[in-house]
Amino acid sequence: MIAAHGSKTPGWNAAVDDFVRDVAATPGIGDAFATVQAAYIEGSGPSLPDVVRLNLSSGCPEVVVIPLFLTVSTHVSEDVPGLLGLPVGQHVRRRLIAEGYSPLAPGLPVRLVSPGKLEDLLLKNVLRRTSLLSQDKRHEAIVLCAYGSAIHHEAWEALLHALRTRLMQAGYGHATHAYVGHVVGMSPAPTAQAIVDSSRTAGVRRVMVVPLLVSVAALQEQIIAGAVADAERRVRMPVLYEADAILPDGDLAAHLGFVALQALGIFPMIGERRTRA
Repeated sequence: MIAAHGSKTPGWNAAVDDFVRDVAATPGIGDAFATVQAAYIEGSGPSLPDVVRLNLSSGCPEVVVIPLFLTVSTHVSEDVPGLLGLPVGQHVRRRLIAEGYSPLAPGLPVRLVSPGKLEDLLLKNVLRRTSLLSQDKRHEAIVLCAYGSAIHHEAWEALLHALRTRLMQAGYGHATHAYVGHVVGMSPAPTAQAIVDSSRTAGVRRVMVVPLLVSVAALQEQIIAGAVADAERRVRMPVLYEADAILPDGDLAAHLGFVALQALGIFPMIGERRTRA
C-alpha cells in the first residue's frame, strides 16, 4: 500500500492512483502481493486506516505500507505510524483522535517500510523535466519550489542543498530553492525574490522554476504561478515555468516496487505467491 498525503484538488488523487498502478506493474509485485492500493492521510479518501482494515478483514495476513513523502515530516514520523497503530507517543495518538481520525488498534499485522533516500531519483526527475526546456545549462538557473516542514526544516534544507549542488554539478549555472507551503517564511527568499535573485547571477540568461511537489494542486496553479508572474515584471529575461509535478515517474514507481519486494526478502528471486496487501 502506498500512503500519500491527499488533496482536495481535482486530479491530485488520480495522479497518485496512476502512480500506484505503475508500482503494481513492477515485475514480481503481482506474485508477491494480493493488491497494491493508494491510501491518504487527509484531504481525500480512502483513508489509510480504512484501507488497512478492509484488507485485513478480506483475509490478508499482513499489510505493507510505504509512505510517498520526499523526506522527513510530521506526517512520516508521527501521523502515518500513529494511524497504523504502530508505536508512537501517547500524545500523538490523542492528537490524531482529537483531529477526527480513527487510528488502528495496536498490534495488528501492519508493517511500515521506509522508501529510503530519494535524492538520486529526485535529481533524475528534475533533470528530465528541465531538459524539455533547457537550451544551454551554463546560462540557466533553476529555482526548486518545495513544501517544506517547520519541525523538520533541517532535513528539508539538507535535501534541497544536495539537489542544488548536484544540479550545478550537472552543468546548470545556478540553482536555489524556495518553500511554497506552510513554511514559506523559512525560505532562503520568497519564490518571486528567488527568481529575481537568480536572474541577477553572473552568466544567467534564463530562469527555470521547477515544482518539487508530488502532484499538481493549487500550489502550482496559483501560488507558484503568481510568484512567476510577479518576477516576470521585475526581470529582463525569460522565466520558464510548467505547472507540473514529480508524478508521473516510472523510476520512482519501480523503486517503491523494489523496496516492497525487499521488505518481503524475495528480491531478486520471486518465490511462492503471498497474499499481503
